[in-house]
Amino acid sequence: MYTLSAGLWEKFFKKRDYYIVIVGLDNVGKTTFLEQTKSHFIKGYGGLNPARITSTVGLNIGKVEIRNTCLNFWDLGGQEDLRTLWSSYYEEANALIFVVDATRRDLFDEVANVFKDVMSNEYVRMIPVLVAVNKSEIEGAAPAAEVRRILQDDHHLGDLAVLPVSALEGTNIDRGVHWIVRTLASQPLYL
Repeated sequence: MYTLSAGLWEKFFKKRDYYIVIVGLDNVGKTTFLEQTKSHFIKGYGGLNPARITSTVGLNIGKVEIRNTCLNFWDLGGQEDLRTLWSSYYEEANALIFVVDATRRDLFDEVANVFKDVMSNEYVRMIPVLVAVNKSEIEGAAPAAEVRRILQDDHHLGDLAVLPVSALEGTNIDRGVHWIVRTLASQPLYL
């Protein structure tokens, strides 16, 4: 009886910490996505000027609290030589955001290969994955449905969502983060 009561207490009243990895090719808007997330959910946070954001070398960290949930974001550099480091973060991750530049159709083959590699990881296969189709506000950008077809993955066992976003304008950033929170909240306590 105590175990049940303690579990219910933890589920409804204790703040839950989750870790979310943000990956994707370089210069697709991962850091801008993180900055917009912080701007949406941290009262009074002004954020970085997007013109001052440069390619991430290593890691950017962000923390956001939504009700009784604390989201810790790890924004990882997307340069080819840094991608080998991504897998060292997967085991601790509760969710993953894969950012795609919808305006760079010339990179879609590389995006598909990198996504396939990410999804082949045993830890990633079990966690929620949000594909953020960034720069969707730009004329000629690939629609989310096209990106979904390109990234077709039959081996992912967790929840998967593909969402058009504009990290620069903040469009759908909150929607994507709320999807992650809802999905994580619906999972068993032991995750």
